[in-house]
Amino acid sequence: MREKIYEKDGSYDLLKKIVDTCLKASYRKIEVHGEENLPTDGSLLLAPNHCNTLMDALVMLNAYSGTTVFGARADIFNNKFIGKVMTYIRILPMVRQRDGLRNVLKNKDTQETIVETLEHGVRFCMFPEGKHRTKHSLQVLGKGVFRAALAANTRFGADKPIYIVPVGIEYGDYFRYRSTHLVNYGSPINVTEFVKGLDTENEVQMIEPLRKELVERMKDLITYLPDDEKYDEKWSLLKMVAISDERRGYGCRGGKLYDSMLKNRGIAADIEAQLQAQPEKMDELLNDAKEFERMRKAAGISIYAFRKKNNPAFNIIGKGLAALVGLPYFIFSAIASLPMWVASEVIRRKVRDAAFRNTVSFGVKLAMSIILTPIYAALAFCLAPWWLALAFMLLWYPSYGYFYDYIEGWRRWISDMKLLGNKKLRKRFNDIVKQYQNL
Repeated sequence: MREKIYEKDGSYDLLKKIVDTCLKASYRKIEVHGEENLPTDGSLLLAPNHCNTLMDALVMLNAYSGTTVFGARADIFNNKFIGKVMTYIRILPMVRQRDGLRNVLKNKDTQETIVETLEHGVRFCMFPEGKHRTKHSLQVLGKGVFRAALAANTRFGADKPIYIVPVGIEYGDYFRYRSTHLVNYGSPINVTEFVKGLDTENEVQMIEPLRKELVERMKDLITYLPDDEKYDEKWSLLKMVAISDERRGYGCRGGKLYDSMLKNRGIAADIEAQLQAQPEKMDELLNDAKEFERMRKAAGISIYAFRKKNNPAFNIIGKGLAALVGLPYFIFSAIASLPMWVASEVIRRKVRDAAFRNTVSFGVKLAMSIILTPIYAALAFCLAPWWLALAFMLLWYPSYGYFYDYIEGWRRWISDMKLLGNKKLRKRFNDIVKQYQNL
């Protein structure tokens, strides 16, 4: 057993490989961008946005082959057993002001561990927003990441620089299992040099300019929309404009996720600019976009059905044939992964926070794979010839993901059929996009 949270641990390394494998199976596409921005001459404090519960930490863990220590809400550690598990998987408790002054004082011990971790060349990842929210915006950043960086700089900044690295995390969908995710590293803040340029040694006065700088850099790494009273309307319009373009955008079913994010971010910026230039016209357009979104959802039609190059009639035939060809493996997948997807669906329906449901699907995949793999392997190789048993195991492993992929494909096929018979909604979509383009 390791004594320090940052020390090498063979059992943890094995677990990480299993987790990484399951994570990759949980997404159709994964992309890491901006690794060239990661400094090699100092200590790294990673600061990602927090939009999708535990999955954010898992995708950050998966994006780097080395060791990363994380910070998480301290209340999770209240249960002693869970606290030990969290410590084992390299997560430290971060006490917030809402937890009470007496508890906040415990952060002194945690901060000491963070500084020691950084001093030993191990990356530390902290979500400065403090809590997750499924929006393309940023919440107020807490002070923890800056206090840790300043403490580390005081301890050993003279020997090597301390960097806060902004990170943007984007998902194709927050709620659907087997979507996509992008980890986007931004330009680092050299805290050691930054504080030298400040005419103060007061920690509070140093934190505020650091916070402003980090916010601006984080905004550049995601599809950013200000979280105001028009957020939902703007997000609806952004999806419509991105989907209508021949280039990839919004959820990006093809092409690079980073390029899709850049396109979406450009549309978001333009919407904000048009709101400033033509507020009355944009207010009317945004209300139309919100009403279209309501009508679309009521009709049960996917936004992807409105892609510019989409031919609903052709899609119905093509997707129907694909569903027919894939049906035998779907039946196999439904039976072989029955314990997994049944457990997942039962638990998901009991979870109130919709953003946490993908974490449930991943957790079931991880736990049940560890349990079922040796059981299935033993039964297969005992009851069938080795080649047939091997074929079964190779077919079984991706069955859980394929089960959900097939259902998603079926959902979109039905969506295309509905759109084919709903010319009014298609016309409304085209009219709104045309109005926006003519502004």
